[in-house]
Amino acid sequence: MRCREGHGSRYVRTFTRWLAALTVGLGVAVSAQTDLPPEPIPNVKAIATPYPASYALVHDFAFGSLIDSSFSLVDTESRRFMGMMSAGQFATVTFALGRQEFYVGETVHSRGTRGERQDVVAVYDFANLAVVAEIDLPPQRANTVVNKANTAVTADERFLLVWNQNPGTSVAVIDLDSRTIVSEVPTPGCALVYPDEARGFIMLCGNGALLSVKLDEAGQPASIEPSDPFNDIDADPLSEKASKINGIWHFVSYQGEVQPVDTSAETPVVGSRWWLTDAEQRAQNWRPAGWHGTAGHDSGLLWVGMTPDGYPGSHKDPAPEIWLFDVEAKTRLARFDLRVPALSIDASVHDEPRLLVVNIEGQLDIYDGKSGAYLRTIGALGETPYMVHAIH
Repeated sequence: MRCREGHGSRYVRTFTRWLAALTVGLGVAVSAQTDLPPEPIPNVKAIATPYPASYALVHDFAFGSLIDSSFSLVDTESRRFMGMMSAGQFATVTFALGRQEFYVGETVHSRGTRGERQDVVAVYDFANLAVVAEIDLPPQRANTVVNKANTAVTADERFLLVWNQNPGTSVAVIDLDSRTIVSEVPTPGCALVYPDEARGFIMLCGNGALLSVKLDEAGQPASIEPSDPFNDIDADPLSEKASKINGIWHFVSYQGEVQPVDTSAETPVVGSRWWLTDAEQRAQNWRPAGWHGTAGHDSGLLWVGMTPDGYPGSHKDPAPEIWLFDVEAKTRLARFDLRVPALSIDASVHDEPRLLVVNIEGQLDIYDGKSGAYLRTIGALGETPYMVHAIH
């Protein structure tokens, strides 16, 4: 039986011609692609140094997968993502501008989530974000949630300080020239490290005192001096989320007092407290808030995240407002609402500083530091970005 040609066979011829044209087109495209030179692997671009004041690090704590945290380097002016440093669990970061190096403290285990514990400080260079050295630590580095004061570099950039807790507390002193541990300072009952203006550091102690440690040229403790107790642990203790302005650390109490501690002298000077709030605001329970809710600038400015209707424990709540203070005059200069409430804040070193805000949506918001005007947002910074570090 013969089949009469109809719509079906015409469709087949049309489809065949279309498929032939497509095949030729693909062949041309593939041929054009093969003319491109292969990309070298790895292909790492260097970053111009020294960094501009607009660069910042955002710490993704990776709360849902703690063994795999990271630090993203971003340009807060152009919103460009510049690079990333990976880290293990409960990571910390600090840096030395003179050395152009980052120091990432991390804990890993030989079987990923189990096995032999290994503590290390990975040294990254600024230009390539490449690991240039590793410093092995005893397995006693304090494993805590994100906290800036777990580690620090001394003011002369000679020594790296790492706070230990296992369960007793101490501070490992690492010579950054030789990249070796040169001493371990026992600090029973005292926590965290806040560098002074020389070659030393202070710590907060459980009895309400400060511990001041001075190091000699070899990194050995030249003096270890406690202060008289001044921090009322039971009534209104100081938060550890402090900011340094011209050599003076500004601690903020849970209820809203500022406690300055001047570290520019041989012995730390505990200054007079002053309130962030007036009587009416205290009656409304306005209190400091945020994961790291303070930021300082050497022009004498202090930013504090604030929340109304505070209660015991509200210091970890997001901050819907930022209040700006003149620390010399002890007065508030401005008060502004945030686009999205803040987890953590920091301030850039611009002459006209930018306020950097990690918000509860996992983004980095940038504001004019003085007026509070919203400028821009940077997103896609990881699973749980909790902290921002201005690089200064």
